[in-house]
Amino acid sequence: MSPELWQSRVRVMVEDIDRITAFIGDLSRDEFIANEQAVFAVSYAFVRLGEAVHHIPAEIADAHPEIEWGDIRHFRNFMIHVYHAVDPGRLYDTAKDSLPPLRPKLEAVIGHEPK
Repeated sequence: MSPELWQSRVRVMVEDIDRITAFIGDLSRDEFIANEQAVFAVSYAFVRLGEAVHHIPAEIADAHPEIEWGDIRHFRNFMIHVYHAVDPGRLYDTAKDSLPPLRPKLEAVIGHEPK
């Protein structure tokens, strides 16, 4: 896979983190849970985020073990296959706790070629 292609996937991941952050905005956890539109939008953005991981070459993922590639992929699979049981509170918590430290790690990958 060309560097331009996998780097574009990482950019999509960063953009989806930004989307999730914007969809949640200043909603409290309870407000988010009650907001069906926000929950649906965040759910879809998490699916896209995880789908992009499927397109990251193994040598790139291996060169960046600081990124929880497998966890991101597994969360996407859960969202797709167990969508009816997804807890909106878990979406909110994951967005608030896991995405802020993930974003700069992903940005650091863009433009990096493994040796």
